[in-house]
Amino acid sequence: MNELQRQYAYPLCIQLTIGESIYEPEFIKLLELLKVHGFYGVELNSIDFESLPPLELKSLLDQYDLRLTMVASGAYAKRHGLSISHEDESIRIQSVKALSQMIDFAGAIDAGVVCGFIKGDGNGNPDICRSQIKKSLKELKAGGYFHKAPVYIEATNHYEALLANTLEDAASFTINIGESFFILPDTYHMNIEEANIYAALQKHQGLYHNVHLSDNNRYYPGFGAIDFPGILRFLKAIGYEGTISIEGRNYGAITDDIQYSANYLKALTPLL
Repeated sequence: MNELQRQYAYPLCIQLTIGESIYEPEFIKLLELLKVHGFYGVELNSIDFESLPPLELKSLLDQYDLRLTMVASGAYAKRHGLSISHEDESIRIQSVKALSQMIDFAGAIDAGVVCGFIKGDGNGNPDICRSQIKKSLKELKAGGYFHKAPVYIEATNHYEALLANTLEDAASFTINIGESFFILPDTYHMNIEEANIYAALQKHQGLYHNVHLSDNNRYYPGFGAIDFPGILRFLKAIGYEGTISIEGRNYGAITDDIQYSANYLKALTPLL
């Protein structure tokens, strides 16, 4: 990491949505801004992985001292109606195929995959959907996909997802899968679901290597009421050594939000 990147408590990443091309002027401007503020990496949410050139993307990010840390599945899954826990077997099979392609894409440039929205929405029979997602994970394991790239099942709140609402539930799906299948804590979702955020993070340390930072109103860190100094201080105390990622909706222009949140997180570092 360079000196700018060391200004934060942990290597700082951000989730971005990309349009039709990685060379769109707006995307390039964002990369320039991320470099200025010392970001470490990018999580990419794309609606079209088939036409996205992984090695070109890596080369582009390298120019701005960035790397692709994660491939997010949300935008693609929503567009195509995907769910690896779906009760409809044909949709489940289609979703497993799509997730396997994302893993191939991520593996080509040493990134991970976020299994968030693609794990299923808030609809369905819990028992059937739980059985379906376990079947999907077993198929991915049998195909050797967890050896190609790390996959992170995100704990998302019960308003948005039927399964894996808490870190405890997300962790239950990692059993018998083996290496390279982890959980992904998100402060916004944890603020809704966890009785004690700190206890949950401590209990499952070692099962996560990235933490999504999103405020209680779903804006970027610093726009709401979550105690990020306390959370970052606690992560330091338990010896966490991974990355952190800004994620959420925008309060204003994305460029303004990035600058505000980056400066907010930067200012916290001396206090930890």
